Amino acid sequence: MNAFLQKVGVSIASRLGITAGIAVVVAALLGGGYWWMKTKSPRETVKARETGVMVDVEDLSFYGSRDLRVDGKVFRPSETLGEKLPAVIYCQDKSYGESWCRSLAGTGAVAYCFDFQGDGEKARSKELETVLKGILKLRHVDADKVYFLGEANGCLTASTVAFDNPRKVKGLILVSPGFNPLEISRKAKRYDGTVLVVDDAQGRKANLKEITDFID
Repeated sequence: MNAFLQKVGVSIASRLGITAGIAVVVAALLGGGYWWMKTKSPRETVKARETGVMVDVEDLSFYGSRDLRVDGKVFRPSETLGEKLPAVIYCQDKSYGESWCRSLAGTGAVAYCFDFQGDGEKARSKELETVLKGILKLRHVDADKVYFLGEANGCLTASTVAFDNPRKVKGLILVSPGFNPLEISRKAKRYDGTVLVVDDAQGRKANLKEITDFID
């Protein structure tokens, strides 16, 4: 139904002589009110190695202010039956995050990874905030169960944005952060969510179980 409405939106905008950019927005609003756009790449289905669950993978871009565009991939179980699922946003390079996201989707979550483009913590935080805003609007995401998963340099960005958005980020997962996340900002003391620090030395299987128990 959403796909049909999006096509209608593009058709209406085109007939009215509206620019292509506005046509995309009109289509998005009619199709469900999401401020996001799929790229032309088709949906791919892969199998989560740990659980054997089939996972759908799609390219997904989010847009922010001042021409900010964040390109990434969204992973979710192929058979969701329409239910709302917890979401995990991976905070580090997409090349590292795809494996994590496939595994997390195999356990019943929506997972998203992307490449940071900006230089400096301020720019990276802005990109993550844009992703957070978009993920919260996806129809198959439970807006009360959104988590950040930070790894390596992404731990700092994940912590900063989570502490700035305590009502939107339920939990913060940090893989071997190398610092105490509760000491990086005064806002950390007011963070209502929970923080899980994972020791990467345990291995992926142990880490995945610990994270899955955390987001349930």
